[in-house]
Amino acid sequence: MPSDDRMSDATGDLFNQFGGTKQLSKIVHDMYRRVLADAELAPFFENVEMSRLHRMQYQFLASALDGPADYTGAELTAIHRGRGITGHHFAIFCNHFADAAESHGISNAAIDAALGRLAVYKDRVTGDVSIDG
Repeated sequence: MPSDDRMSDATGDLFNQFGGTKQLSKIVHDMYRRVLADAELAPFFENVEMSRLHRMQYQFLASALDGPADYTGAELTAIHRGRGITGHHFAIFCNHFADAAESHGISNAAIDAALGRLAVYKDRVTGDVSIDG
């Protein structure tokens, strides 16, 4: 990963730290290239219109990173229900996102901040029940 890990990286506008619209779009495309090459994840995307998925994922990520987005807030649980996605799959997917971001020069601090935001959605994607104690 890039060596620029200053804490200030995570305190600014995260969307801009990911390079804004053009760079985030490139990261999404790179991430899905990695996901589709992954034998564990590729089956989840059979018969999926990838251009639509790229747009939706971009909008979701832009929203999660505080960027301008037309994300509809589509219910993640309903979209992913019954697909057999586990926490293991979610982690692999997030690792592909992190690797794609790193390959585009995004700082470790920004990637870690983004992964922290994505972790909030794990239970919605996997359908797991989270009980606050």
